Amino acid sequence: MECVPSSNEENKKKAAELTSFFLHKHYCESCAEAFLDYMDENFLWFGAAEHEYIVGADRMVETLRAFKDKVPPCEISDEHYDVINASEDSYVCTGMMWIRTLPSSGIYLRVHQRITTVFRRTEKGLRCCHIHLSNPYSEMMEDDIGFPEKISMESRRYMQEQLEAQKKKIEEQTASIMEMHFEDLSTGLYNRNKFNQICDQLAKEPPERLGIAYFDLNGLKKINDTQGHLAGDEFIYRAAQHLRRFFDQNAYRIGGDEFIVIDTEKEEQSFLADVAEAEKTMTQDNLSTAVGLSWRSAPSCNIDEQINEADKNMYLAKKDFYSQSEHNRRSR
Repeated sequence: MECVPSSNEENKKKAAELTSFFLHKHYCESCAEAFLDYMDENFLWFGAAEHEYIVGADRMVETLRAFKDKVPPCEISDEHYDVINASEDSYVCTGMMWIRTLPSSGIYLRVHQRITTVFRRTEKGLRCCHIHLSNPYSEMMEDDIGFPEKISMESRRYMQEQLEAQKKKIEEQTASIMEMHFEDLSTGLYNRNKFNQICDQLAKEPPERLGIAYFDLNGLKKINDTQGHLAGDEFIYRAAQHLRRFFDQNAYRIGGDEFIVIDTEKEEQSFLADVAEAEKTMTQDNLSTAVGLSWRSAPSCNIDEQINEADKNMYLAKKDFYSQSEHNRRSR
């Protein structure tokens, strides 16, 4: 049974070890499919040099097997890996190393290779959900034992063009990973990771005005218990779309049925009016919410104080809602 790492440092070490394992299997043994046991069921993207493969876990077998016997036997040296804990359960590993073909291959080439992998922590241990291999063609070199034939200027220009295209792809993939890191996949709103980032920024640089609206849905547990969790998920999704309509990218889902709006642009009356309209449209959509507010202008803006203030006001609204519900139940 695989040992599941228990700490961030152990997970970082494991991510580096698995990345090295993949490279050695791929370049030294031409057996990339040996890495399949460590693939996540939600595998997203695989890239190698100028080729890219957007595949799911079910297609990883045929994709990796396509590389079998296509890579000349190589040796790997000067490996270096850095791993960051991108979120609570994900790790991004970047590595650099030298790849050199063995003389027995008849190919005399050495390349400074780079790799990026993304791992997700699961109950079975770390599982890989993204791999990118890049061959920087502008750094291709003749090996010390001699290169039988010079690369033409035309070939070098082509290699440089491919390098630039590959850099662009890497940037796009990095942006995609970061977007996933900040998006709540169930609603399309920003998630708690993005919320924490924005709070840190505003704590360091308080804005000229700051409006906080804390939304908590009423009755989600009852819907889950009586209609099922799919109905509950739909309930949450509908609420999120109303918030998106009025607050666009300033709305965050920070918990199961909890949302926060952080607005640094609107004046007080405009902000309060939008909150009221959002509540109104939710009510018309048979969505009940408890809302707590806080709005301040400079120099009184304080993100931590205002979130606590909005949170307390929201709980007062929720307490009032349930007390009225109990009163109505008893009066029937």
